[in-house]
Amino acid sequence: MFNTKLRIVFMFIVLLIASALIANHFTGRVFNYHDPVGEVKRIYNGLTQTIVTKPQVIKRLDNQSTVTLQNTPVAMDNHSPQGDITRCVDVSLGKVKYKQNGDIFTWTDTDGVQHFSDKKPDFAVATYNTGFIEPLDYFDLTLNTPNLPSSFNQALHIKLNTVFKVYGEIIGVHALKKVKLNLTVLPTRRAYEAQIKQRGGNPSNTAGMYFHASNSAFINYDNEHAAMQTAIHEAVHAINKAVLGYTPRWLNEGLAEYFELTKNHMQTGIVEPNSSWVKNSKITKSVFTFNSLITLDKSWSKSDTSKLYASSWAAIYFLMDSHSGKVLLKNIMLAEQELPCNKLSKKQLSTLLNEQYPDIDSQYSKWLITSFKTHNF
Repeated sequence: MFNTKLRIVFMFIVLLIASALIANHFTGRVFNYHDPVGEVKRIYNGLTQTIVTKPQVIKRLDNQSTVTLQNTPVAMDNHSPQGDITRCVDVSLGKVKYKQNGDIFTWTDTDGVQHFSDKKPDFAVATYNTGFIEPLDYFDLTLNTPNLPSSFNQALHIKLNTVFKVYGEIIGVHALKKVKLNLTVLPTRRAYEAQIKQRGGNPSNTAGMYFHASNSAFINYDNEHAAMQTAIHEAVHAINKAVLGYTPRWLNEGLAEYFELTKNHMQTGIVEPNSSWVKNSKITKSVFTFNSLITLDKSWSKSDTSKLYASSWAAIYFLMDSHSGKVLLKNIMLAEQELPCNKLSKKQLSTLLNEQYPDIDSQYSKWLITSFKTHNF
């Protein structure tokens, strides 16, 4: 009888360990064989918690007035911060292909006037290398937009091209990677919620959701303007995942918020201040200081998320508003890219800020009371 009980207990322990190892594998962790007892305890503790593995980045409901945002915090999801428990997988399609966009011929006439032409004249001239490189393919974008005009698809392609152009200007074109993204715009709220729930997400108070595992995003169609903003927002999350890897929430959401109001005029890309946070060129909500914002990565599920979104947008807009800010943003993004499976720690971010922009909070507070201007690229 005693031996039978021992066998039962032994089999239970073996099955428990086997189950833990299987669960551990599917969440992307690596078993530490140097400390098996401690590792089994860690896995068991992880299994006793509620694990959310699919939806990683959720966009809040847009189109609320700034007055509403000031007085009523937007209810948000309680999903885990991106990358904490999902398997680290490179979702990019490799390096972007480029071609040199030709040289310009230059010469000086007898009057000392210098001339430039893209056509070689019939006499000896020097060649002026513009250094301009044209990307051949930014992304593989699959758009599923039922009941939407083809003009929506075309406009979204143009806007995302602008996003990639700006990324290339910030981190350098050779640091870009080709992005694959599946974007589905659902024509009704009911259809949207069904798709999100089917994939294990919570659609409450969201207008769009991006899933790391399938590298796909789903957007609720309310009107064309709102759908376009949300589509850009979710696409930027996919771009960040492919180009940079896992990133702090303030950086990931800040960049997505920044590009929402992207426009184009001829060859110029235009990014306007986000109307969710700005009215009459002035910010309408109090925001965290820069040094505070970078320490709040774990606060998104339990704090005033509307303030976190506004702060993240303002931080990116501030960095994009000056040369020194762009240099700091570039170094943060490239540092994230070096270790795509990890996010920069608070200490690493603080070190970057102190070394490259020691008075950033002072400059930031002065900038916040100025009139925000449109950015042209």
